[in-house]
Amino acid sequence: MLKNWTIRRATGLGMIAGLAAMVLWPAYAAYPERILVPFLAALLIAAFCGMSILMITCADMILHRRGESLRPVRAFDIIIGLALAVPSLLQLSALGVF
Repeated sequence: MLKNWTIRRATGLGMIAGLAAMVLWPAYAAYPERILVPFLAALLIAAFCGMSILMITCADMILHRRGESLRPVRAFDIIIGLALAVPSLLQLSALGVF
């Protein structure tokens, strides 16, 4: 099912969801009952995309031994994955979802 799910797709969708969550955050603070569902959806999508980037990168590192030329790309993927996953998961934890 996730055969076509790539780091590129996860990054694009995750960035959009992360930006949406950042835009919805002040609105959630002002109107929590109205904005809760879209805010949670944006956070969940961003967290899923970040975690999937990390999982795909780890799987690639384990399954395909590549040279040092790919090391900067992997580092970038790990940074993007963490940047999407960590803040989203922290906010979801603060909201009591996890």
